[in-house]
Order: sequence, then C-alpha cells, then structure tokens
Amino acid sequence: MESEIVEIEWSWDQPIIQDILLKYYRDWLFVTPEIAKNMVERILSISKIQPPGQVLDIGCGTGYHAAVFAQKGFQVMAFDPGDKYLEIAQSHIATEGVDVTLRRMKCADLGEFERFSLAWAGSYCPGQLFPSDVKQNFRRIYKALKPGGWFISNVAGKPKIPPSEKARNWRQLSDCFALSEKWAEETCFHEHCWFVYPDTNKVIKIVEVERMYGIEEIVPLLEGAGFTDISTANRLKGDAPAQAGNHFAFWCRKPNA
Repeated sequence: MESEIVEIEWSWDQPIIQDILLKYYRDWLFVTPEIAKNMVERILSISKIQPPGQVLDIGCGTGYHAAVFAQKGFQVMAFDPGDKYLEIAQSHIATEGVDVTLRRMKCADLGEFERFSLAWAGSYCPGQLFPSDVKQNFRRIYKALKPGGWFISNVAGKPKIPPSEKARNWRQLSDCFALSEKWAEETCFHEHCWFVYPDTNKVIKIVEVERMYGIEEIVPLLEGAGFTDISTANRLKGDAPAQAGNHFAFWCRKPNA
C-alpha cells in the first residue's frame, strides 16, 4: 500500500505545523516557565522599566514570559499568529491567576501608538519576510513604544551562513521518524522535512524556504526604523559578542522625545 503524503509549506500559524512543533519540539522552541522567569529578570536588568508599565510580548507562544511580566505587576499585551499556542497561553495565564491581554495577530497587524515601555520578542523569526517587510515590522514596534521605550529580542530562524551542499539526516521521535534535507543558497536556507508514521502509513512533508538574517542585516534595519543605542550579543543572558553565522540577541531604544 502506498503511503499517504501530505505536503505543507512552512508557516507558524499552519495548524498541522503547530501540532508537530508542540508535540516534538515544545520545550526547545517555547522554553519552560522557569527559563522564562530567568529571562524576564535579564530583560528587566537591561531595560530598568518598572511596574505598572506596559509590556508588548511579540510572538508570545505559550505565554510563559507574558505571565511572568504580569506577576511582577506589569500591564501586558501579548500576541501570536498561532491559535494552538494561544490556547496553551490562555490556560497557563489562567492557572497563574494573572491578567494578560492575548490577541491572535502578526506584527503586520500592530497599530498601537506610544503605549508600551518595552517590546519583547522571545524568538523573532524574520525568515518568511523580505528586508523591507522586516523594517516595516520594526517601524510598527517603534511607533508602539513610548519615547525612551526598549525593544529587546532573540533573533531566531536561520542565521546567515555561506552557501552549502545538501545535508541529510534523520532521527526517531516518539511515534515517527523525522528525515530532513537542508541546504543554503546565497540569501535563503532550504529545509525539507518528512515525518514518517509507520503505523498509519502516513507521511507529512514540510517545505521551508527561509531568508537568512545575520547581524549585518538586522542592525541596519533597526537603525532604519529609528532605533538607537543598539547592542548585540550571542545570547541575551550572556556577554559574549554576537558572531556571524550564529543566532544572536539585540536590545535597543526609541529615543526620548
């Protein structure tokens, strides 16, 4: 009997992809409540913002960071394009007994003006966007911040690397085998993943083409959006400098009026 093959183009809000990410990669992608607590402490040590200031959580995922900010007395608005992530966020926030405004949306839908003291993006993934679109996202975030407000982020997705040959790999997951084929071109990274379920004779193929962004691309886009005092590091919780070809974090400010 031939396998049933379902092919899907990558998108964070695609329901089947949400299910796969939550089932197999949840702690890796969305961290844990304890890690979120430590991260929020680092964010506050950089920004020095005080409650009851307003915080914007961009791509909030499971809502762990948003809940910690709310526990500390901040007014929090959090959004994500994935409804399944937001269901978990809503449940977690209710369990923690805090008040967070949750919305299903993307940065392109952001229309707030001079409201927030901090914009936080735990895993900003620009790979599905052209540079002009990333700059527009940064500009929307800039406009949403009060004068002197902070924008702090980890940059996720595929870091900028040189072109490479195809590399193939596989691993066994709880109920399936995951096979991958990856390669980089000049500006884009390609990844094809097959999730093979022997018990049901089903195969889910995910096709991803992602534009690669490094420090040399992101920093000028932040500057072009109006941000100043831009700092980068290899990770938000460390002091080592950001390096080409690796993930990195940044923090910057909207100038005071």
